[in-house]
Amino acid sequence: MNPEEAREFFKTDRYANDTTEIEILEISEGYAKTRLPIKDKHLNGNNVVMGGCIYTLADYTFGIASNCGPMACVTLSSNIVFNAPGRGEYLYAQTEQIKNGRTISNFSVKVTDDNGKLVANADFVGYRTDRG
Repeated sequence: MNPEEAREFFKTDRYANDTTEIEILEISEGYAKTRLPIKDKHLNGNNVVMGGCIYTLADYTFGIASNCGPMACVTLSSNIVFNAPGRGEYLYAQTEQIKNGRTISNFSVKVTDDNGKLVANADFVGYRTDRG
């Protein structure tokens, strides 16, 4: 799917759009950049963005990047390291495609805050298949 088709397709992700309010900023084949507005509903008991919310941002960004192109992709495995609490009004996630093979893809996602501080980094392995 092309970037506009991907943007339309991911509008149907109710959790990312309605619950977390993640915004898609940029899409191209193998790349995505997203933004999460930090709101009270995203904060945990320590008054910082909950790790699950940060993971959702990274996972959604991987999903967008890995599905923009001719093949569909689902997550096989993922790992996330939380480096620091996010500060400011937004968290940003940006992908880097490491490998895009015939059936396996590998992406790195960096999550940063308004100050450019690395909040988390995540690695995703995806299984690629024909659409349909």
